[in-house]
Amino acid sequence: MMKFIREHRIASMIILVLLLVFFLATVVFGRYIKNIVNEFILETKAFYFNSSILAVNGKNFSITNWDGVNSYPLTIDLNNRKSDTRYTTTDIDYDIYVSCPSTVTCTLSDTEGVLHPEDTSDTYTITVTPLQNFYEGDTVVVNTWVVSSSPYAKTMSATYTIGVEKSDFSYEIVDSVNSKYLLINFTNAISYYEVEQAFGNYSQGDQVSLDDYSNLSDTDKAKCFSAIVTVQYDPTILFVDMTDKLFLSRLNTNYEEQTIGGFQYVKKFSFKVNASSSNSILFYKNDVTQNYTYPIVNNSSIITVSVISAN
Repeated sequence: MMKFIREHRIASMIILVLLLVFFLATVVFGRYIKNIVNEFILETKAFYFNSSILAVNGKNFSITNWDGVNSYPLTIDLNNRKSDTRYTTTDIDYDIYVSCPSTVTCTLSDTEGVLHPEDTSDTYTITVTPLQNFYEGDTVVVNTWVVSSSPYAKTMSATYTIGVEKSDFSYEIVDSVNSKYLLINFTNAISYYEVEQAFGNYSQGDQVSLDDYSNLSDTDKAKCFSAIVTVQYDPTILFVDMTDKLFLSRLNTNYEEQTIGGFQYVKKFSFKVNASSSNSILFYKNDVTQNYTYPIVNNSSIITVSVISAN
C-alpha cells in the first residue's frame, strides 16, 4: 500500500481529497436531512415554531445599505402557526442568541420570550453598532439563533452579512408575518440644503449649511431642500397612514390617487426629508400573512422610491 502511494503520489492525494470531500458532504447533508425530519416530527405533534427570517438549517442574508456610521437594526419575526387553523395551542418558551465580531456590538431587544397561542407572532431586534471606522466595501457578519425549550426543543438560525455602502440616501422596509403594518425608514446623509427658489442673498442652486438653514424663517426654509422623496405603491396592497407627518407635509407635485370600489386611495406622493436625518412612514397591509421586509427578505421593494438630492 505504501509503495503504491509513493509511486502514485498525485493520484493518492486526489483520492484522499475526494474521500474527505465525500465525508464532509455526507455529514452536512445528513445533518440537513435530520433537521428536516425532526421538524416534520414536531409538526405531527401540532408544534409550530416558525419564522420568515430563521430556519432549522439556517438562512443567509446579504445587506449592502449600511452607512457604517449609524446603528443598524435587524428585526426578526417568530410565529406559532402553520396556517389560520393549524397553530400551537400551548405557550412556546424560547431563548434568543446573537454573535458578532469585535468591530461592532450587537444588542438584543430581548434575550428570551414566550409566544402565547393568542399572540400568533412576536419579534425581536438586534441593534448593530460600530466600534471602529468602516469604509465602503467592508462587511460585518452577524449570527442569530433562537432555541425553544417548551413544549419541545427546536433551533432556528440566520446569518447576516452586512456590507457598507456610502450613499447619500437609503431606505429599508421593516415588516413581519402577521404584522398589520410595515415601516419604511429613510436615511438622508446629505449635510446641507440646496436653494430651490431664490430669496434674500441666495440664488437658485446655492448650498445652505445646516447652521445657516436653522436661522432661516419658515418661509425661506420652504424654498430649500436636501432630499425630495417620491413613493409609489399599489393601494390594493398597502394603505398609507394618513396621519403620518411626512404624508401631511406632502408636496402638491407627484400626488396621485386611484379609485377602488368608488373610493379614492393614495398611490403616489412626494415629500421633503431634512438634511442628516432619518424618518419613517407607516403603511397598513391588506394581507398580514405577507412579509415585505426589504432588502433582507425580498430582493425588490413593494414600494417604489425615487429621490432628488441636493447638489
